[in-house]
Amino acid sequence: MDTDKLDRDNDRDTDHVMGFAAKREAVDNIGVEICALAGQIAAATARFLTLLADFDEQRGWAGPGLHSCAHWLSWKCGMSLHTGREYVRVAKALRPLPAMRKAFEQGNLSYSKVRALTRVTTPSNEKQMVRLGREAPAAQIDRLTAGLRKVADNESGKSKAPERFQVRWHWDPDTGDFVIKGRLAAQDGARILAALTSAERERTQTAMPSPDNEPKIDNDDDATALSDEPITQQNATKKPPGDIGPALLAMAEIAATAPTNNASGVSNSAEVVFFHEHDNLRVPGGPVLPDNDSEEVLCNAHLRLAKTKKQCVLNLGRKTRVTSHKQMLALNYRDGSCRTPGCGRTRFLHAHHVQFWGRGGETNLDNLILLCGTCHRALHRGQFTITALGDQQFEFQTTNGDVIDPAPPISGLADQLLRGDIPDNAIIPNWGGDPLHLDHAVSVLLNGWAA
Repeated sequence: MDTDKLDRDNDRDTDHVMGFAAKREAVDNIGVEICALAGQIAAATARFLTLLADFDEQRGWAGPGLHSCAHWLSWKCGMSLHTGREYVRVAKALRPLPAMRKAFEQGNLSYSKVRALTRVTTPSNEKQMVRLGREAPAAQIDRLTAGLRKVADNESGKSKAPERFQVRWHWDPDTGDFVIKGRLAAQDGARILAALTSAERERTQTAMPSPDNEPKIDNDDDATALSDEPITQQNATKKPPGDIGPALLAMAEIAATAPTNNASGVSNSAEVVFFHEHDNLRVPGGPVLPDNDSEEVLCNAHLRLAKTKKQCVLNLGRKTRVTSHKQMLALNYRDGSCRTPGCGRTRFLHAHHVQFWGRGGETNLDNLILLCGTCHRALHRGQFTITALGDQQFEFQTTNGDVIDPAPPISGLADQLLRGDIPDNAIIPNWGGDPLHLDHAVSVLLNGWAA
């Protein structure tokens, strides 16, 4: 009896060991497949970014409501604007780096590594950075590139200070454009850049701020920001937009709509006046507006039309607001943001008359829709059209009549992702477990680059 019991115990132990080994093998197989898929995803992402760089260079994304390639990715591919901007940045950075691009395409470098490495890699140090990417884990790559960016000196050329500072403006006699030229002291420039950045943050806001989170920012109005990182309250003063024109216009709109000082009875707000003469609109002292720009002006909420004859003012007219306060509240509740597919901005919105106000369009919710300033101007310049379908429903169309889907569906073939030309262990780095001595590594790399 004792012998039989011992045999049964041994059998149970053997079964337990064999069962554990089988489970361990099954888990290991899952790990192998995860690594294999990671390599395939890296290779597919490399192909994706190669196509994206060409697509962006040829401006294939351009269209109504699409202010940049990141907007197109957000609309068509379901990405956030921040993710889309990073993809575009990495795609552009990879173009002059063939060795890194090849390692990426072979599944040896993950997107996380490439994203970090492209911030510090140049054609001259590319081979060294690719080798580091193959050998070190992603966490160490992040620390290393952050250290390199922090230590590297970015020297800028110094120009001789002018004797006097001034900013002047004029109307271009050939094009009718408003031209600003000038130079300011550095301390004044810093103050203006801080204000411009604040205005840009307001202008490109795509989500209403709350006490618990920062507002979502979209600063891709077809202009390159001076930093790869998104603008936040903490870094606003050092992240000005590359193209300050739209932000300058937002600053003007903020200043022009400043509230009235009721105590003194003096209005702090500025009025925008346009002269109406011979069925044309013109700026006082400036050019006549083209027809499409005139339609845009007539759509705006605040205006004062002055009737003139032979350059003499006959009637200054009354200040009008073609959309009532209650209607604007209703539009904000109904639309909440710019309605152009792919845009979504929430600040400096215009109540656009689908049937133009200047052509007899009614000011009611069936004919009104919220558009941001950029999309409003694009519409009046014929880049897309809007059709009112009734019952406050609207349809956007391209110039050739195709309907613009507000949220086009995406699909993929996951079962076809695995390919035989990418080894299962391609993504695994040749790392022996050594810790990263950051200061020493950064010093060695910088000394090598300077040699």
